[in-house]
Amino acid sequence: IYLTRHGETLWNLQGKTQGSEDIPLTEKGIRQAEALAERLEREGISKIYSSGLKRAFQTASIIGNKLGGIHAEKRHELKEVNFGVWEGLTRQEIDTNYPGQLESYRSDFEFSPKDGESLSSLQNRIQKCLESIIDYYGDTEDRILLVAHAYPIRMIIMELMGMPKEHLWRYQLSNTGISIIRIESKSPYLLCLNDTTHLGKT
Repeated sequence: IYLTRHGETLWNLQGKTQGSEDIPLTEKGIRQAEALAERLEREGISKIYSSGLKRAFQTASIIGNKLGGIHAEKRHELKEVNFGVWEGLTRQEIDTNYPGQLESYRSDFEFSPKDGESLSSLQNRIQKCLESIIDYYGDTEDRILLVAHAYPIRMIIMELMGMPKEHLWRYQLSNTGISIIRIESKSPYLLCLNDTTHLGKT
C-alpha cells in the first residue's frame, strides 16, 4: 500500500486548517503531483483510491494519467477530518478563539470541535476502508495507491502498524510525500515514511 498526501494548497501556505473545505492545488501543488507521478512510474501501481476532496482527487488524477490512465476511485473514508468551526483558522487562531480545545482534541479521541468530527469517527471509517482493501487485495501482489490527507494517512499508518493513539502526531507528512507499507500474510512492514526525494526543487 502506497500512501500520499495531496499537493500544496493556498491554505497550506497560509497555515489554515482545511478539513472538509474543498481547496484546490496551487501551481506548485500541481508540480508536486507531477513529480510524484514520475516517481511512481516504476512502482507498478495497479489501483488508485482517493479522497473526493478536490486537492486529493486532483493529485490522484495527475498521477493516474501519468501511470497509463489509471482512473482514481473516490472513497469517502479517505476524506480529511471535518474540523467544524476551526476550518479556515490558523493554529494560533484556534488557540485564541477556542482555548484548550486543541489539547482536548489530542488527548481525547471522542472530542470534536463544534460542527466537526472526532478522531474516533475518523478511526472508524479508516478501519472500514482498510478492511475492505486488505480483504480484496490481501492475497495478491497488487500495489495500491491511497491519495488522502494528513489525518487519514496518520491514522492508516497508526492502524496498520499497531501504534498507540499518542503516536498519531509523531511523524511528518509532507505534501506528496510517499509512505509505503507492505502487507504479507496480513502482517504489515513499514518500508518507507514520507519520502520527498522526488520533489527536488519543485
